[in-house]
Amino acid sequence: MRNCSSCGSSNTDSAKFCNDCGAKMPDSAPAAKETAATLDFSKMSGFPVTAASKRHADIMFVLDCTGSMQGEIDTMKETIAEFADSIKSEGVRARVGLIEFRDRFYRHLSADEEHQVLTFDGEVFTDNPDSFRAGIAHLQAGGGEDNDESSLDAVLLATRQPFRADASKVIVLVTDAAPHIPDVEAKSVEEVVAATQAVGINQFYIVAPMDDPACQVYLQFIAGKRGMVFPLGTGNDFRTRAENFKLQLMSLGKTISAGTV
Repeated sequence: MRNCSSCGSSNTDSAKFCNDCGAKMPDSAPAAKETAATLDFSKMSGFPVTAASKRHADIMFVLDCTGSMQGEIDTMKETIAEFADSIKSEGVRARVGLIEFRDRFYRHLSADEEHQVLTFDGEVFTDNPDSFRAGIAHLQAGGGEDNDESSLDAVLLATRQPFRADASKVIVLVTDAAPHIPDVEAKSVEEVVAATQAVGINQFYIVAPMDDPACQVYLQFIAGKRGMVFPLGTGNDFRTRAENFKLQLMSLGKTISAGTV
């Protein structure tokens, strides 16, 4: 029941005019809707704000560390915290890891040509940007005796790493060179693509000079899965290339977040 504001008489909730004086009854706002609007669920302890808060990603960088890649290596050191923040801001809990590779065909000349899985406090993946930055601090560009590099073997090694079962499994290949085909271990691109499929790699991203026809074989890695190509800077100006790579890392962070379900 509602009281008329003019004469005070009682009227039903559905009445539009007072039964006694004929005055128009005021419109009523639905109380239940107002109550719901005042609730701030995000402040309730333990309440899952969105499904995004449960999204996880394990991101393995496969980084070419041959002599021409110093700008990209330095940018990785300087920008990893911003990269991690860009993913975290989108509601994704991410861990990162890194494999450095060069040219295994020349490993008889130097042990540094062998690819390496870096560890961070004893773990292959870390969710601590400071730990990651400290772990890659020793990386220096060097080696790589010819134009092609051992990227296929490095990606194959990436598929064997301890990705979490409940995380989106992401590989990011960063190189300025085409792959050896065959490589020391991998006999073909198709073999490595099959390995990524077998372990459930969900996302594959390529940062490479795709204007080089020899690099276009990398496109096979993104067929049938979420993936994208980001252009690597060209030329010998490390500073310009490094700035370009920084922009690509920021775009990559947003793209990985959007692709993580």
